Amino acid sequence: MGCIARCYRDWAKGMNGIHYKKRFLKGLLIALRIIVSYKLFNLLSVFMTRDKKEQGLKALHRRNAVLIREKAIEMKGVMIKVGQFLSSRIDFLPDEYTSELSLLQDSIPPHDYNEIRKRIIDELGAPPEDIFLEFNIEPIAAASLGQVHEAVLKDARRVAVKIQYPDIERIIETDIRMFKVVIRLFRGRYGRIDFDMLHGEFSRIIRGELDYLEEGKNAERFGQNFKGDERVIFPAVYWEYTTRHVLTLEFVEGIKITEYEAIKAEGINSADVATLLSEVYSRMIYLHGFFHGDPHPGNIFVQDGPKLVFVDFGMVQAIPERIKRELRRFANAIVERNPEDVVDSMRRMGFILEGADYRAIIDVAQSLMDKYRDISPVELKRLTIDDIEKEIENVIMVLDFIQIPNNFILLGRTIGILNGISFRLNPEVNIIEIGNPFIKEFLKGGRREQVDLMLRELKGTGMRLWRIPSLMDEFLNKANKGDMMVRLSPSDMEKITDQFTSLSKMMMMVILTVTAAAAALFFEMVNERVLSVVAAASSVTLGILSAFRLMRK
Repeated sequence: MGCIARCYRDWAKGMNGIHYKKRFLKGLLIALRIIVSYKLFNLLSVFMTRDKKEQGLKALHRRNAVLIREKAIEMKGVMIKVGQFLSSRIDFLPDEYTSELSLLQDSIPPHDYNEIRKRIIDELGAPPEDIFLEFNIEPIAAASLGQVHEAVLKDARRVAVKIQYPDIERIIETDIRMFKVVIRLFRGRYGRIDFDMLHGEFSRIIRGELDYLEEGKNAERFGQNFKGDERVIFPAVYWEYTTRHVLTLEFVEGIKITEYEAIKAEGINSADVATLLSEVYSRMIYLHGFFHGDPHPGNIFVQDGPKLVFVDFGMVQAIPERIKRELRRFANAIVERNPEDVVDSMRRMGFILEGADYRAIIDVAQSLMDKYRDISPVELKRLTIDDIEKEIENVIMVLDFIQIPNNFILLGRTIGILNGISFRLNPEVNIIEIGNPFIKEFLKGGRREQVDLMLRELKGTGMRLWRIPSLMDEFLNKANKGDMMVRLSPSDMEKITDQFTSLSKMMMMVILTVTAAAAALFFEMVNERVLSVVAAASSVTLGILSAFRLMRK
């Protein structure tokens, strides 16, 4: 209890107001209730058979997961997002928790309109009736951070106005602090988990959603990434009616992507919608490295075509270049059946905790490669996200020093939600198969980087060689003017001339070898296999000749 008192004092230093302290205590009591339930179960389980203990533990997991879900809905605020965030943590939470918490939807009763009106006045400098031609006081959507109202601008353009709740920033800080205290209480049970990283990632995601200016920039970035593709719609941002707490977007209509019967009633092929959804996200993840991280039903709509309409751009993620490089290295290591490199890439990406038994991880990686070594193309084609997720869960059960790093938490959750939506739209859909061309393009990016590096090196070498005549001219001018004195015998001069001639020929051979190698890589990327083979053969031949000439010297 000393830990609890200390945690409370640390939290209370930065938080005033009885409402916020009550909220904190309520969250803390929920956590304590769960901890006590497990302590009691451990005491009683000594009298149970192994099967009874296993069944009882699963039932307890389920009851506690339901408790968290119900209390999150009751407390509103960020608690719903905490539950959604935890639903993706298959690395340490039992299935009963992740499946139950995945049911949470970020939808709550709207706030009083007078609060919203005051917020608009504070942000835009005038009441909504003066700014807009029409403003519907009934919201069309309400979530944990804000709500959306339909409006019409003075020039008759329909817009959706998203207004952040006035007190939400204080509530968020309360819940973030509460979350930090609660996870401290669970360190003993899950000591191997980096809870500081977990808390840091959650805080970053939630605080990032508070800045509507950034959300507007995200919307424009998506629009630019999909420019020219009429199948994907991202609403325009009206910056003159946008601030950090108010976001005004073009109003777009459509059917919620989970309203499956309504989609069919409109004559839209749901299988085509599933394919398009998987294709769009494959482009976001593999080609753009920037994806929409909150694909819940209220954020994606369907129009005839089919077309997809995206809204709500607060939860997004950019994949860092470092992670892209390691993912390519990881994939190449799998292709080359090199378990040591597979594990090293995992370590570099943050999947392996400190003090891990690397030999054990390498052995598991080797066994997985052996398992899928002789898999047929037909079986590979049937491989699904569920199969991969199950394999990951099995690995985590065997190796308790594996974790999901920050950069993959949101990605994993997003892919899980997409898989569920796509399956409901079309049970035959395989998002891995649809994403395969984009994965290949992503892996080619590594080769493109290699070609760029080689071309830069080649350019540098060429520039240095280009300067040789001017340097020689400068050298000879100084010699003609008598500014330098060199003593050489005729035989020395002859040797220098021969060496310079040989060096020039060798440099030319090296340049041709590197150029041919770069050409081979380029032709391979653009699927010109014949030209690639010819260029590669030329590079090898020139390289052998260069080595042979060097050895003769």
